[in-house]
Amino acid sequence: AQGLKALGIPFSANNNYWKEANGEYLFKEDPNADPKDFDVVVLSEQYMGYGEKKIPDDFFACPGKKVWINTADGVVLQKQMRKAYYQKFDLVLTFGYDGLPYPDNFKPWAFGMTQHMIDLSRPDLPKEDKICLNYRNSHSVRMRASEWLFSKLDQSKIDTTRETYDWSGLEKSEDFAEYVVWQSAGRHNAAYLERIGRSAATSAFGGDFYIKPTFWGWYTWKFVNYFVDSAASIGRMNQLAKKLGLHTQHTYRIYQWDSWRIWEAFAAKSMAINVDFEQYRCQLPEMPTNFKHYLGVDLKNPAKALAVLNNKDQMIDIGAAGYEWALQHYAPQPIAERLLRYLEK
Repeated sequence: AQGLKALGIPFSANNNYWKEANGEYLFKEDPNADPKDFDVVVLSEQYMGYGEKKIPDDFFACPGKKVWINTADGVVLQKQMRKAYYQKFDLVLTFGYDGLPYPDNFKPWAFGMTQHMIDLSRPDLPKEDKICLNYRNSHSVRMRASEWLFSKLDQSKIDTTRETYDWSGLEKSEDFAEYVVWQSAGRHNAAYLERIGRSAATSAFGGDFYIKPTFWGWYTWKFVNYFVDSAASIGRMNQLAKKLGLHTQHTYRIYQWDSWRIWEAFAAKSMAINVDFEQYRCQLPEMPTNFKHYLGVDLKNPAKALAVLNNKDQMIDIGAAGYEWALQHYAPQPIAERLLRYLEK
């Protein structure tokens, strides 16, 4: 929406949402707006999960193009993507995974950077020979990265500081930076953004391992992934196979690999560390180049990544290149332009 606004394209919403620095809502409720009068009508999984929880009765009767935005993990949608229901949409935006047989109306998407993220980040700060490593939640990929990658580094390089404070009282704050923390449920606080801004690199791992579910029933898929993915190991079956000397070294795919953290790292000129997107089959609309725009790690063979993490100058160079790349492809206006290109096809 920030990108559409920058392009001068008008839009409306069913509710007021997201106050910007000028005190005005980005999404403005207009009781006189009729979806039938718009060229494009959009629904998201947040609307289905937290809003009315059903498609409005007259949604598909609108003459404009229908768009569904799914920024959840994408796994459930992959299992359902061949249902006739989703073919009613002209465009479905979701996290993509290379090698899956998506319908023609499915296109890859990513969080990208918001304007307030860009404005509040600190890319100007001098970089220290530090790696910011602090998560809100534990994911199996993060745990494996800690075990197989970060444990092999000089621990004095790793900054695990995580500021905790009560942000619930910031709703009335007149400081926009504080108000952003409140309306984003505790994200983007100034101390955290400064910490990333001073770090030569930031760990942006996220998600869990899984096996392709496309042709399986839901419960079969859940049963198999019980062995593949767990907080304690890459998978119970693989852990047993490893002990027997039969481990396959298979890397699987990863769901929930995208997060705000990787885009915060890009915005701060801090080298973003994640899995090697191509190896783990994570599909972005515009792919970054490994060792140039970000550090993509082969978790089973991390030697090349470890060499970079022990080279401060190289981390700084990659962080700077990633910053420029992200602004070019994932700032609000390029994101809006990508949406318009999708709709033209």
